[in-house]
Amino acid sequence: MTLASTALLTTAFLVVAQADIDGAYDHAEIPRVAGSSIVHFERSEYDRVGIPTGPYDGDGIESVESLEGEVLSLSYTFDNPDITPLQVKRNYRQALEERGFEVLYAASNDELSGGTGRLFFNSAGLFERGARSCCHFASGNRDIRYLAVRSADGAVLAGIAAFNARRVDGAAVSMTVVTAEEMETAMDHRPLTADEMASGLMEDGRVAVQDILFEHDSAEILPDSADALATISGLLQERADLHLLVVGHTDNTGSYDYNVQLSMARATSVMDYLTNQHGISGDRLQAAGAGMMAPITTNLTEEGRSRNRRVELVQMAQ
Repeated sequence: MTLASTALLTTAFLVVAQADIDGAYDHAEIPRVAGSSIVHFERSEYDRVGIPTGPYDGDGIESVESLEGEVLSLSYTFDNPDITPLQVKRNYRQALEERGFEVLYAASNDELSGGTGRLFFNSAGLFERGARSCCHFASGNRDIRYLAVRSADGAVLAGIAAFNARRVDGAAVSMTVVTAEEMETAMDHRPLTADEMASGLMEDGRVAVQDILFEHDSAEILPDSADALATISGLLQERADLHLLVVGHTDNTGSYDYNVQLSMARATSVMDYLTNQHGISGDRLQAAGAGMMAPITTNLTEEGRSRNRRVELVQMAQ
């Protein structure tokens, strides 16, 4: 999905972009300008980030709007070297205003630096967060166009900078987007017991286990998963006749093939853990990867995506 067409959106913007880096995706409310591809992607499930809404005045940023929630940091480059930062900024501004976003601050070049020649980016072109210093490189002769925007309901806050990149020809975009979320606490979720797992298998033929956790974009099981895996082992030891299909599921971020491969690798890790750490016979387990194909809720929110990233146990016939 791309930003809405404007008078500035010439046919040059319709060039097919190179492939995004693995696992990267656009924010649901701030789609890309056509012809661009994601060259940097970083996601934090929960953080507090200040988006600049004023210039750097020599001592710090004049004003900042803060929000807590999911944080996406993205950088885009364009296939067409003739696209300018001004074109990109105006496309974002018009499209986001049409979506009901409020522009909190818009500035360019010397307006951003307050005449100091310093900006609120770091050396990678990404906005700083937290208490770290704000300004890591000088503006020099860059053409930099900046927008700070907020959605009509206040749930999305973003800083978007379009600039002429030094390492590639033409324009580039760096943005940080915060989507308001309530922080999940230990009181928000209670792990399933062996009896509850057995009941789910008996009534529905399957049960979702949300407490098996993995490293980001990895099949490595985190130590916090030990209790849930021990519960599954206990269930299998109590029910000698039980055979399980271990199915990995992902949210819909990233490509189809990537998610299928990741979900299969995670299911295999769970099966290997149960056999190697708990002595469960491999003959009673089989791994499968469903990727993004069977969500149990929406993928439009972080809460929904978190629930969709799961391992399910499916009872198999002997």
